[in-house]
Amino acid sequence: MRCTKAIVQVQTCRVNSLLDLAAFFGFAALAWYWMDALRCKEIARAAGLRACQQVEAQFLDDTVALASLRLRRDARGHIALYRAYRFEFTRNRDYRLRGEIALLGRQVVQLVLEP
Repeated sequence: MRCTKAIVQVQTCRVNSLLDLAAFFGFAALAWYWMDALRCKEIARAAGLRACQQVEAQFLDDTVALASLRLRRDARGHIALYRAYRFEFTRNRDYRLRGEIALLGRQVVQLVLEP
């Protein structure tokens, strides 16, 4: 009887350790995604600001908003996160125009300003 109880305890400890390990990696992946999302948003914001400065427009609200998130392949065939952001700008302060920025990984792959 004692041997059976000991075996059950060892198996229970292993299961608990595996669950703890899975939870740790889950939280680590979530933290990585959050930090990466913040970095990509900052890259998109800086690209939008630069584009507005080049066409002598005003970048409104000093922010970009995530419009879509997908998995896509980059030029080398690796899977990367594709993020599309939207922002608003104005040329004469009378009306707001829209702009869009697309990132594949951390590279800006598309930037469109409404005419």
